[in-house]
Amino acid sequence: MKIFLSYFKDYFKDNFSLKAHLLIGLFIAICIYANYQYEVYPKYFRVKNYSELGVIKLWGMFAFAFIVPLLIMAVFQKEKKTILNKHYLIFGLLGLFFVSLDSSYYTLKFVKQLIPYDIEGFSFYQSCLSNVNSLFTIMIPVFIVYYIVSYFKPELYGLKLNGVNIKPYLVLVAIMLPIVYISAVTQEDFTKYYPSYSFNRFQEANLSEVSKIALFEFCYGFDFISVELMFRGFMVVALSRFVGKDAILPMVACYAFLHFGKPMVETIGSVFGGFGLGILAYKSRNIYGGLIVHLAVAWGMELSAFILIS
Repeated sequence: MKIFLSYFKDYFKDNFSLKAHLLIGLFIAICIYANYQYEVYPKYFRVKNYSELGVIKLWGMFAFAFIVPLLIMAVFQKEKKTILNKHYLIFGLLGLFFVSLDSSYYTLKFVKQLIPYDIEGFSFYQSCLSNVNSLFTIMIPVFIVYYIVSYFKPELYGLKLNGVNIKPYLVLVAIMLPIVYISAVTQEDFTKYYPSYSFNRFQEANLSEVSKIALFEFCYGFDFISVELMFRGFMVVALSRFVGKDAILPMVACYAFLHFGKPMVETIGSVFGGFGLGILAYKSRNIYGGLIVHLAVAWGMELSAFILIS
């Protein structure tokens, strides 16, 4: 755990602006409150019927979450406004366009044609496919960007194995899993959202229950791989090439907005989780630790829900 403490110590020591962090935190808090109080996301930004206009609106929502922290940080940068680097802005907004495509499930209207409509358990296979849809909306696009431009070489979005140390993250997982279960037990509406696996909707699939759960949860976990690749790999490890550690806070705001539509406590938790994982990715220059933690928490929430409904 000492290595974690050293990462955080360095972050808060080097060119740290308390005012910028507090204002950005206030901005995120106001947005979270407004969203859940007035149902902003479900009423105005949730994409319906694979609408192209809906994708653009969703992109605008993420762009808002991205740009406001940039402007706040620019105010408190005494010297050259490095946070307004044009390459950072262009690639950041491009990445958020990929996120909008993924979050809206827009490409699913094309991908789901791979599944015959008359197959038994169509709903099950469509749900599995929707979770691996990020292969087409995030993974392939960001790797195309990687091989087209030279800015992000040779780190490969934090996927290189050189010097990776996962032991501290396993300790962190051991600490967090009991907290996840306690949180699940104490939330009255937890089982309204979890597990993501639906016993009723998926019963027609001609597989054993164990096989269906295993396949679905594998695909469910795949979605979190793309989230780590985008938010910690692309938006922090890659884009910090242009603005240094200032890439972390805009990522945190966008990551919080990504959780709109989930329980409020989960969205609030994503702010602290995103901030912590962002620092760890920035300092370690890899995303494997964050990936382990994210998958453990995600599957831990699923397991907690299975236990509660059993």
